[in-house]
Amino acid sequence: MKIDRDFIESVTADIQANRAIRKKLPGGGRIHIDRQLPFLCVYRKPKERADVGTERLVYGEASYLTVLGGENVASLLEAVAETMSKIFGHFLIVELWTLPHEAFCDETETKRSPAFRICSEQPEELLSTVETLRNWLERVTLHRLHAHVQIARCKSVAPATLPPLLEKDVLQRCNTYLLGLGVAPVYQDETGKTLYPIELEGIRKGVAKALKNAFYRFSVALTGSCPTHYAMMGRRLVTKVVWDVDNALAEIDDAFDFLLQVTPVNTEEAWGSFKAKGYAETPHFLYRPRPFDIPQMKRALYDIPIGKIEDPTLMELFSQKREELDRKLTMLSDRDTPNFLYGSIPAYGKVENALLETAETMLEHLPHEQRNLEADAETDTVDAETFAEYANEEIAYYKTFYPSMRSSVQIREDIVSGAMVSGGDFFISKWAHFPKKRVEALLHHEIGTHILTYTNGLAQPFKQLHTGLSGYDEMQEGIAVLSEYLSGGISKARLRILAARVVAVHMLCEGSSFEETFRQLHERYLFGEKSAFTITTRVFRGGGLTKDAVYLRGLVGLFDYLHDGGALEPLFVGKIAAEHIPLIEELQWREILKKPPLWPRWLEEKSAKARLEEIRNKRLSILDLIEKGYI
Repeated sequence: MKIDRDFIESVTADIQANRAIRKKLPGGGRIHIDRQLPFLCVYRKPKERADVGTERLVYGEASYLTVLGGENVASLLEAVAETMSKIFGHFLIVELWTLPHEAFCDETETKRSPAFRICSEQPEELLSTVETLRNWLERVTLHRLHAHVQIARCKSVAPATLPPLLEKDVLQRCNTYLLGLGVAPVYQDETGKTLYPIELEGIRKGVAKALKNAFYRFSVALTGSCPTHYAMMGRRLVTKVVWDVDNALAEIDDAFDFLLQVTPVNTEEAWGSFKAKGYAETPHFLYRPRPFDIPQMKRALYDIPIGKIEDPTLMELFSQKREELDRKLTMLSDRDTPNFLYGSIPAYGKVENALLETAETMLEHLPHEQRNLEADAETDTVDAETFAEYANEEIAYYKTFYPSMRSSVQIREDIVSGAMVSGGDFFISKWAHFPKKRVEALLHHEIGTHILTYTNGLAQPFKQLHTGLSGYDEMQEGIAVLSEYLSGGISKARLRILAARVVAVHMLCEGSSFEETFRQLHERYLFGEKSAFTITTRVFRGGGLTKDAVYLRGLVGLFDYLHDGGALEPLFVGKIAAEHIPLIEELQWREILKKPPLWPRWLEEKSAKARLEEIRNKRLSILDLIEKGYI
């Protein structure tokens, strides 16, 4: 590959036609331009020293050029700048390079502190762009150390040992501005040969956000384009390695059903034995065989080339998912042993003091007359077959809007609780009975939330949106329980169960036995024997699963999100965690994610909308709903 006239003409032709450009350059460099954009990031590898990792600082941008050999790219840059400036009126080139940390003297706390120097010849014209870049770079932190940022007016914007990318007369003729960004290489050792990957990713994420905001400000101030959000400056082109990683992670995720693997298959028998022995002996649970090789799956998991992904947002999402799958595979290896709990706590968390206080307060304020609650539960119920008919009708409703929906309803004998969703299908316990007044709320919970987000995730380009991003359970369950309240179908008995699960998880983590937890629920909180057994079984299954605390934790977190004016739309793109909302919104602005095909039926009801606005406007908490009689 040569940077000759034909090569340059092909690049300019692609720019004029608004076609994506991704071409290799001599020496291992590359030019990558997603589409017509008024900026280009450039990195030139220095000749005098190793500089491992620095080129990755530009890889996340929608328009970049890397020079890893000694080739001259001036003619190519001039052609790109001239072509783009004719489209936008002005063009911006930002060159990144490394600076020795000594260049920042004593202004940083340590040689491990992030530090940057912005270099410019035209501070007046680029004042808003430079200030925006500085403001966002100052937000970069690494190991709780804050960044130091300098602004320098330079006669020559270039690394110390290299000439400027373009001469001043060329810049003027092409209506092009040149900025330099010197970076303290805290992600390298002193020789520049050894990479510190964690530090690099920390710097990379901060630099990527700073650059996009600067490009946004430049576009608004000096070009004819009118972007409405800085994320619109990001990449839209998804490279092949991203699809390969997504497919590989989904294949491993789909190879096992974690919840089914940790759910006992002999719950009814265990209940009979536990009752016969006077609730004094821990029941013996049996589990499904594990039809997969865990070490082999882990090897495959870490063979996935996530490190080759250039887009920092996608790399972050996929890295988190790999860590979660690793934890779950370890937990399945440790199933039915004490070590299972030690994997569950990092995966799903312990019970925080504030959450425990909320749960205990709920149990104090909600009615706890055992006989009345159990009488209510037994009155006017539907069996599994009837409930399945209602579920099939609900799925049929959503299929009228999205015929590609492929969920099914199954009645099974191996389900510990009344109903659950797995892999987009709805499983109902053969022995379950459901209060008729709770049927609609349960359908909104399971189908209108869990299956809906699964189906919406399937409609997205990435499979992770339907298998679930890392830590999605908490947000999912929070939305699902919210749907029960907004549809008017949540009961005091249901809230008591959610609070009791938190208490049970807390007791598990504090070392209480199965029998002690059962007795606490039965004797102190006056749950019926079967209800107390079911709650305790869910929490102690597998060796100790702390997941059941996420229902109440997710609901509390969702109320806080609503109080802060959070939008509901991003929550239904797929199965995501609260921390992913900004990343999902960014991918939507970048037009990588599609508009989801389904919207929850429960959010269309007038009463639901009124309850939602009440939560927002009056800043109601779950305790307010209980204490003020909303439930």
